[in-house]
Amino acid sequence: MTGDRSNDDADTETRRGLLRAAAGATVAGATGTAGCLGVTTPADVAARSEVSGNVGHFVGPGWLAENRDETVVLDARDAKLFREERVYGARRVPLDALAARESTDEGDAPDADAIAAAFGEAGVAPDDDVLVYGASVGSRVTRVAFALAAVGHEGSIRVLNGGLSGWNGRLGTGSRDRVPPTDYEPDPAPSTWVTREWLADRVGTFNGDGPGLVDVRVPEAYLAAAGADALNDDHDRHGHLPGAIDVHWVGNVAGRRMTDPGRLVRLYEVEAELDRSETVVVYGDDNVDPTSTWLTLKAIGFEDVRLYDGGFGEWANVEGDRGRYPVETATNGVLETDGSVGGDDGGGDFSCTG
Repeated sequence: MTGDRSNDDADTETRRGLLRAAAGATVAGATGTAGCLGVTTPADVAARSEVSGNVGHFVGPGWLAENRDETVVLDARDAKLFREERVYGARRVPLDALAARESTDEGDAPDADAIAAAFGEAGVAPDDDVLVYGASVGSRVTRVAFALAAVGHEGSIRVLNGGLSGWNGRLGTGSRDRVPPTDYEPDPAPSTWVTREWLADRVGTFNGDGPGLVDVRVPEAYLAAAGADALNDDHDRHGHLPGAIDVHWVGNVAGRRMTDPGRLVRLYEVEAELDRSETVVVYGDDNVDPTSTWLTLKAIGFEDVRLYDGGFGEWANVEGDRGRYPVETATNGVLETDGSVGGDDGGGDFSCTG
């Protein structure tokens, strides 16, 4: 299977035209302001989660049903939910291991060895075609997808739109059957992330002459709103990287599905004025939530999207000459988003139980 790699090589201009017109790229039944699904029958739920048109990485239950035998299915939820009910044959991967970082002279970066070891323990081979699912398409799921890309995974990487609730096929329960581990040798892909020093070298150019920069946190954190619960007490400084625009990541998710792709194109390309042909960097307080925006941008055709894996936590607390790592609180741009994350796949107060 060529999977996402063939999608990436598809006719780029056709994709751009269709997406800009918000035509030919729809997620059945999804809207940018939807909350949790109104469930009728399993078939109805599955149908709402189907994906069509020029959308990369996200697939519906129908695709999984057709390709189940050739696909390694990874469950991004916690161990308790995994034991209660899961896609039959799925393997659970631990989020903590896949979010592991290592300290380098340039700043924090994904710990490729730790991440690869976690995939190897789950029996994943570098050339396996992989589908990841959770309770929804929240940031737990997208962190797994990013981790695969960061270690240079050779097979395709897909996410199940609608999460487990959209799957109406065979289910499994209890402890998983033991899958023999593999020796997963990472081939780190540094083009998927940036470091603190990479950003420091470009301060003053973001969303101008240099890369696009998106802060995925809530506006209160971006603006360092005094007394806001969103402010992290562990940070020495509050605000955002100079020049960053704020687009809260929950706007990517409509309940358990991805937001309508046409709306996402308008949000990021028209309202945020990001250039899909240029480098775009996303960051948050940590290295989990921003992966939602990382994968969303790639799915709607952005060509070079990277994650600041150290996150604002590293930037705000850096030691030494902080003049090289400035923080500002002025409003460069806060874009309002509507969204809600179903299940336990991230989103904090924005979650609904579904």
